[in-house]
Amino acid sequence: MRSVATLLAFAASALAYQVTQPTNATGWTLTGPNVVAWDKVSTDRANFTIVLVNQAVYPPTSQVLAALVDGTKGSMTVNPPSEGWKAGSGFQVNLVQDSENLNSILAQSNQFTISQASSSLSATTTGSVTQGSSVLTVTPTGSTATVATTGSTTDALNPTSSDTSTTPTGSNGASASMGMQAGLFAGLALLGAFLA
Repeated sequence: MRSVATLLAFAASALAYQVTQPTNATGWTLTGPNVVAWDKVSTDRANFTIVLVNQAVYPPTSQVLAALVDGTKGSMTVNPPSEGWKAGSGFQVNLVQDSENLNSILAQSNQFTISQASSSLSATTTGSVTQGSSVLTVTPTGSTATVATTGSTTDALNPTSSDTSTTPTGSNGASASMGMQAGLFAGLALLGAFLA
């Protein structure tokens, strides 16, 4: 009989509120509001309170983010507390009965990290470096950059006496070769700047 009661309790908890966001993979960022999302069944409470906790630090922290949340909405954007978000790991979101009963947990997220937002590249210009008969063109597209070369890269790195686009000094063209390499490195630096 006892095992049947345990199974029923487990089955009931499996059908209760479940926090689907944040997760360990997504986490939250220090800047701006963050999202709490959940799944609900018809037998769950109509509303709850969202609490941000961290039991991995001493002393443990607990911050009410929103009270009387409508459970039928499925998600909510929560603003940072007055002192802002704190960076770190071990955070969890608890859905609790109400702000008077913070220990009556209806659902709890997995542990996640609050960290600095990753920067994204948003550029619309195209840069190019011309050196001798070679042109290195960097074209940003979204968060990547396309690099294209036009001309003979062999000529750019190893100019010959028939290469009229450079001004070699000396019989071996060493200065011209260094100039071509400097142009290539400048193009690579431009690419690095777009990808940073």
